[in-house]
Amino acid sequence: MNGILRLNDYNVEHNATLGAHDPSMMWDPVTRKYYSYGTDVYMPRCGLRDKIGIPVRSSEDLVHFQYEGTVLSEHAIRQGRDNGAYSQTINFWAPYVEYVEEEYRMYYSATRRFGSSESRIWLAAAKHPLGPFENRGVVADTWGTDDTLPNAIDAHVIWDKERCYLVYGSFFGGIYIKELNAKTGLALDGNEKNLGQCISRRQPNPPIDGPEGASVIYVPALGYYYLFQSYGWLGDTYDIRVGRSRSVTGPYTDRQGRCLVEESMGTKLAGSYEFSAASPNAADENRAWAWAGFRGPGHGVPFYDPQRKSYFFVHHIRDGAELHRNYDEKEHRDSYRLHYMMLRSMFFQDGWPVFSPEPYTGEISGEFSENDKGCWEWIRFEDLDNTMKKAVHLSKQEEAELLAAGTVHKCWDFENARPTQAVSGFDASGLAYWGKYVYS
Repeated sequence: MNGILRLNDYNVEHNATLGAHDPSMMWDPVTRKYYSYGTDVYMPRCGLRDKIGIPVRSSEDLVHFQYEGTVLSEHAIRQGRDNGAYSQTINFWAPYVEYVEEEYRMYYSATRRFGSSESRIWLAAAKHPLGPFENRGVVADTWGTDDTLPNAIDAHVIWDKERCYLVYGSFFGGIYIKELNAKTGLALDGNEKNLGQCISRRQPNPPIDGPEGASVIYVPALGYYYLFQSYGWLGDTYDIRVGRSRSVTGPYTDRQGRCLVEESMGTKLAGSYEFSAASPNAADENRAWAWAGFRGPGHGVPFYDPQRKSYFFVHHIRDGAELHRNYDEKEHRDSYRLHYMMLRSMFFQDGWPVFSPEPYTGEISGEFSENDKGCWEWIRFEDLDNTMKKAVHLSKQEEAELLAAGTVHKCWDFENARPTQAVSGFDASGLAYWGKYVYS
């Protein structure tokens, strides 16, 4: 069970996905392992005792993970925290790591304070995926800018043949892209103040706040670049959305052809949800815990696994149990405290990505049959409603239509602890949906 997502188990030593936030994922061809780097999280009672330094988790199979500690050197931490006359940065955010030019390059964020648009994205390099990573320089810097411009956080890197681009930004001026020097990983023109160009920005008076946590992947078989991003409040109503483009620099559009710059938030793929659960994968030491679905999937990264020749999407998600809910009277909103890393299979349907309803737990064998007693459960993700979506039952005709229109696949039923079959797709109105067969 080491490292498999398990709720109500608060020890990262044997529940390694615990505490992961803003996770990325890479396959390392040298050590032949997978590594997921994330935002600094200080949870000493859970074994996460490093306040700052970029935590990492490793895996040999994308199913079982091990918490490895932090990877930035002490010198890099001191550099990254230094804000001159201003207070030091408390922690680092949203790292992205890739293996290139026989080195490991990490892009991570240091902000003036939570909610500030004055931030920097550092590049640090190492000879091993577990570090130590030493700073090479700043690649994007938004100190001294106002809130109409982008925030230099949430870095992601995308390659277009031999050219390398940084995708970044959060709320404020939107998501930007700027070219990097492919040899060094630093800004192409040597100017960290050159912000690049906007590829996604919220509408005036947006119905849901965002975007942030952006990432881009190119799918050669389809000839499209896909821009993923999140809208909503990360503590509860976070979601995952997508747009696509024939060019890495955009324009990116949703399924209706609307541009992600001030016209559309993107096609919604996932939000808070709850399937029925007879035996969710959870410890029972704390009797106050009770299954109540998952909240706020978001800040995700698409990932192509060259070992399995399959696409995945990794993101963080929150335990929706009442035990972990905090209500902020000032902001008038809930926040669910406990978060985990979740990896999903990602499929493409009519040129658009869809996610499996269930966490990835390896290949599922055996035949599926509806002869065993049970029923289908369904969830639809409405575009402007980011509240919790609970599974419902549909008529046989509606079920048949959604099964025919979607991508059917075998998976492990996390909520009911057995193999099953699921379907992901878009309905006739363009809404993403998930279906899962639940045995009685």
